[in-house]
Amino acid sequence: MKKKKINYKPWLFLSPALFVYIVVVIAPIIYSLGFSFYNYSGIGKMTFAGLGNYKRMFCDSTFITAVKNNLLLMVGSTAIQMILGLGLAILLSNIRKFANALRVAYFIPCIISSAAICQIFSKMFSIVPEGVIPAIMKMLGMTPIAFLSNSKFALLVIIILDAYKYVGMHMLIFYSALMDIDTSVIEAAIVDGCGWWKLHTKIKIPMIINIVVMELVLLVNGTLKAFDISYILTKGGPGTTTELVATYMYKTSFGMTKLGLGSAMSVFLALESLLAVGIVRYIGNKLQKKYS
Repeated sequence: MKKKKINYKPWLFLSPALFVYIVVVIAPIIYSLGFSFYNYSGIGKMTFAGLGNYKRMFCDSTFITAVKNNLLLMVGSTAIQMILGLGLAILLSNIRKFANALRVAYFIPCIISSAAICQIFSKMFSIVPEGVIPAIMKMLGMTPIAFLSNSKFALLVIIILDAYKYVGMHMLIFYSALMDIDTSVIEAAIVDGCGWWKLHTKIKIPMIINIVVMELVLLVNGTLKAFDISYILTKGGPGTTTELVATYMYKTSFGMTKLGLGSAMSVFLALESLLAVGIVRYIGNKLQKKYS
């Protein structure tokens, strides 16, 4: 029996990307896991703490609030982006004139930096100087509200802003999937008397269910790791109203110089993301089997 020769060419091409992935992703994860069992300020010696950092983490009321905020952001932002993204994609797929211009307009927020968008929104919602939203409220005879410094509305603004920034990207993905559906299937459904609503809910959306599941995975994973908008716009305030796990982890690690505790939070965030994505994938597989 002749031994099969191993083809090293694919590994040769993959090696640069694999090396970068190991250095940038795998190694930091291993280091963070190791640091989570030690008390370390970044300077001096590390002292072994065992599971002490994890106990402190779950006894920290701010961390518990951050976890709740993360889950609210995940549910709210994911729902808005899925509904708006799919809705806009369906509308654009039925428009012939100005469709390209509208796609570009909806995608613009995706290419603008988070810092710029947060700056614009902070001015829109500000009371002093008077922003656009308070000015409109005053014109309507309402009392202007400082949304970003109000504990009832601050997290809602973060959710809306997070959805606003990324909905255009998901709209394009849904639009591409809808346009890729075989036109003969659509024509046959119309000939059989299928109306607009049934055409989309019974034919088009089930045919792109794999894309819908993929989008859910991307959105759940992305929103759980959200950092930039909350940190830039409110710094987690007022109080801990908009504090997220990622922002509190950053403050704990570099503001309080508690790298061990911050590493424990990063491990929790990674496990939380894996669990959430696993649940979404399980539900998604059930849906795919149902509509396949």
